[in-house]
Amino acid sequence: MTIQEKKKLTLRLNKQLIEQAKQYAAKHNLSVSELVETYFLNLKDTDADDHTTLVQQLTGILPESADVEQIYGEHLVDKYGK
Repeated sequence: MTIQEKKKLTLRLNKQLIEQAKQYAAKHNLSVSELVETYFLNLKDTDADDHTTLVQQLTGILPESADVEQIYGEHLVDKYGK
């Protein structure tokens, strides 16, 4: 494993956000630099297939064979009656 060169990065952030980041980092035995580096490493390229966390969590709840229109129709009947 090679050691990668580290460079300094200066950020201008809200004072309260900086304090929250410091507290979070300390609680998890990390430096703020490690926290930011981990965040950057976890960034994905944004593309059309990129979904929010909520969409990802909901994906797969219904089986592939589910008739979505029928299920929605039944929901409306349950909610509003016939």
